[in-house]
Amino acid sequence: MGKANMDSWDGFIGRVGNTVTYIRMGKVVKRTIGISTKPATKNQKKSRQRVRITNEFISPVKEFINVAMKPEGQALKKTPNDLMLSHTLLNGIKGEYPNQEIDFTKVQFSKGKMPKTPGLQVSQNDAGLEFTWNTELIKNQFRHDDQLMVLVYLPELKNAEFETHAIKRSAGKYQFDMLKEDTPTRMEIYISFMSTDQKRVCDSEYLGQLILPAREE
Repeated sequence: MGKANMDSWDGFIGRVGNTVTYIRMGKVVKRTIGISTKPATKNQKKSRQRVRITNEFISPVKEFINVAMKPEGQALKKTPNDLMLSHTLLNGIKGEYPNQEIDFTKVQFSKGKMPKTPGLQVSQNDAGLEFTWNTELIKNQFRHDDQLMVLVYLPELKNAEFETHAIKRSAGKYQFDMLKEDTPTRMEIYISFMSTDQKRVCDSEYLGQLILPAREE
């Protein structure tokens, strides 16, 4: 794969022969494509499975990470999707091929320089989940109008429920309602905060696993 300066680029985008040209993060990228006829090695199969698992995992949360990973992406000149993909491949998969799976205790849905908020807790009630946290401010770190971000991943449904601008830090608590399914549903729960200008964000924190009860008939 090669990268070209925009000033020297001839303006063509697309495929020619066994190469494809496209623009990524403001740079022109040209790479070779092709189909291998050799049988895949165990390491290749392992790598392909990791990528497939990660892409399937990211799919339901792209809208969330486009906000939550944006500040770090801009700093590193990477897309939010690339950051999420890279972090999950490196840290968020457990097990050995062919039994690899997502490690929900290790994945992160936001990354940034803002310190973590103390006193984060989640409890379950009839309507869903209630989040609470310490509202004490830290000079030049926390503001009262920082926005709470909540994400509840539902592995069995291959889906997620989330809020990117749930409520202000000063509120100290937030009720996150969940619709119940026909059967009990596993919930993997995460929380983080972002500044109102979306320039600063903290690393997401994993608050554990809870079971959403089945709805009553």
